[in-house]
Amino acid sequence: MNLFSVSSLVLAICSLGLALFILKFGRAKVHQLWVLFNLSIFLWAIGLFFVSLSQNQSIAIGWWRFADVGSIFIPVFFYHTIYTFCNLKKKKTLIFLYGQAFIFLIANLTPLFINSVEIKFGTLYYNKANLFYTIGILCWLTGVFLGHYELILSYKTATAINRQKISYLLFGFLVGFSGGITYFFPMFNVNFYPIGNFTIPLYCFLSTYAILRYQILDIRIVVSNTAIFIAVYALVLGVPFLFGYKYHLWQISTWAMLVLASAGPFILIYLQRRAEDRLLQEQRRYQATLRQASAGMGKIKDLKKLLNMIVSVLTNAVQIEHTLIYIYDEGQKQYVLGAFERKSGHNSFLHNIEEKSSLIEYLLNHKNLVVLEEIKQRAEDSKDLKLVKIAQIISSLEGALVVPVFIDENLTAIILMGQKESGKPYSDDDLAVFSILANQTALAIENARFFEDIKLTQEQLFQAEKMATIGTMADGLSHQINNRFHALGFIAGDALDTIHLNQNEPMSDKMKEIMTELGRALVRVQDNVVQGGEIVRGLLRYTRKGETGFTAVDVDAAFQSGLEMAQFKIKTGDLKIIRDYDAVHIPKIKGNFTQLQEVFFNLIDNGYDAMMQRKNEKKEPDYQPTLTVRVLKEDGFVQIILEDNGIGVKEEDMYKLFTPFFTTKLSSKKGTGLGLYVIKKIVEDNHGGQVDMVSRYMQGTQMKLRFKDCNR
Repeated sequence: MNLFSVSSLVLAICSLGLALFILKFGRAKVHQLWVLFNLSIFLWAIGLFFVSLSQNQSIAIGWWRFADVGSIFIPVFFYHTIYTFCNLKKKKTLIFLYGQAFIFLIANLTPLFINSVEIKFGTLYYNKANLFYTIGILCWLTGVFLGHYELILSYKTATAINRQKISYLLFGFLVGFSGGITYFFPMFNVNFYPIGNFTIPLYCFLSTYAILRYQILDIRIVVSNTAIFIAVYALVLGVPFLFGYKYHLWQISTWAMLVLASAGPFILIYLQRRAEDRLLQEQRRYQATLRQASAGMGKIKDLKKLLNMIVSVLTNAVQIEHTLIYIYDEGQKQYVLGAFERKSGHNSFLHNIEEKSSLIEYLLNHKNLVVLEEIKQRAEDSKDLKLVKIAQIISSLEGALVVPVFIDENLTAIILMGQKESGKPYSDDDLAVFSILANQTALAIENARFFEDIKLTQEQLFQAEKMATIGTMADGLSHQINNRFHALGFIAGDALDTIHLNQNEPMSDKMKEIMTELGRALVRVQDNVVQGGEIVRGLLRYTRKGETGFTAVDVDAAFQSGLEMAQFKIKTGDLKIIRDYDAVHIPKIKGNFTQLQEVFFNLIDNGYDAMMQRKNEKKEPDYQPTLTVRVLKEDGFVQIILEDNGIGVKEEDMYKLFTPFFTTKLSSKKGTGLGLYVIKKIVEDNHGGQVDMVSRYMQGTQMKLRFKDCNR
């Protein structure tokens, strides 16, 4: 055994092990080609191992021919792997390389290729390159060169992660082929020992790692650590070896190597850590910022502020193009855009992600971060259509990384991050930090929602107390007010009777004119007394919610009652109301009349405000504010549609409309932001119905209410 045989055996074991490993875990075509490449190296290496053990020329020539079977196909499978990895279309080059390989394979069986060997380095029978063998070496180098050339070209247009993979491959190839080329020197009487065989296993490991792994380490770290490793052990082992070799003091040299080898790992770890600190300085800076931000999230009680803070910190600290955060809306059964930040470009992102989308299902099943490039690679490898769909969804949002936020088993939010401005991929360290951030975000969201629930409860209690107070006052005052109205009515009636009794008495024309005007004024007083009584009765209906259960409710009666209530706030003469239904034959719905009355009141009030806003803003000469009401009978259900031609709702506000305290009305005094929230609660929670809304800005809004048919 000598150094050449040891290096060849190590290479044979490593390449065979990698081939078997890839065969088990790799499924793509590029993996299969890489298996063939490693098997070619194995044949070459095991042949060289037996060459080193050969005792005569004829045996050595036989093993050289065996080794060259693998050697001939190394550049071919190398180029074919890169051809597939980079999705090249140069079939002629591929055909040429396979063609020349088979020619040299046939020639390898004859003395034309290998016909003599000579002793090199004392005991090693080494092949002497003839003319035909030299041509074979040139073809071998051509295949290697073409593979590197295509890889470098692909680097320019590759995605971030593929660039990292290509960097690994190029570095590995540089290490491997620079060592492998030393194998040719002795064939041309250059007595340089082929020690480079020891570097080829490193090359195989790095290249295999790059081909199999999707999210990989920064190549700078690999290069730095490799260089430090070589430098440290060259000093630790090389210097004592050279000392012993020169002065023949092998005992001292051996002890020196043992002592220095013991210190070597500590020196190596220290230097590698210092190098990583320098190379990853920027990355560790923003990771520290994220850790500090995640620790302070729990102090933010307002959910909107919390979401805005998260996207701002991520976008600016990590230096990425944009960040989106989608939060689950229980009412809409989908994930709505809660906050976003983008440094430049458009801000028109998808506002909703459906609960049953492929992305949501994948996150719920895997409960892990999703890197777009990994999903794309896995989709390409496995031809899984679900993965293709997930990649399309993330790409449509211009995302590079999706971070799920779970509370227990519930997917509460999704953080979607764009590409880094530097173009670098997200590292494993990044993913670990983002996982911690996701856990802290989950706790902070739960905390903020808890405070929002308390705030909403307090608001509802205050509203209930206020309405109860108004109701008590209305009950007490209504009799007094009605008594005054009755008194005014009687007085006006008596006065009119007096005028009528005396209108035939002789009097001047001036007095007759005065009496006529007084009569008209007293009639108007009587009319207002009647209207005042209706207002008092409507106020009582509004404040007395009643405790009756669900009954058969006439839709027209409930709408009319809501309209009467609305007269306290709006001027019904300013709008046109179209009842596009047959009030006599429409089906009744199962519900609580008082609650439905409040629903119609809120819808009429909202529609009126929207139409008045359009009227005041657009100043359209022919504009007629119109509220159209339709009632449609479906299979077991009744659908009520209220459509106005008001100002409508902007697209970016649509997903917020049913959120408590959010209002689109110009003045906060006009709206509390609870109207639509209350409507949704009454219709869906209390009545088991459904509320849908369609709105176009500057065109109008359509509200659809769906209830159970009382007869079903």
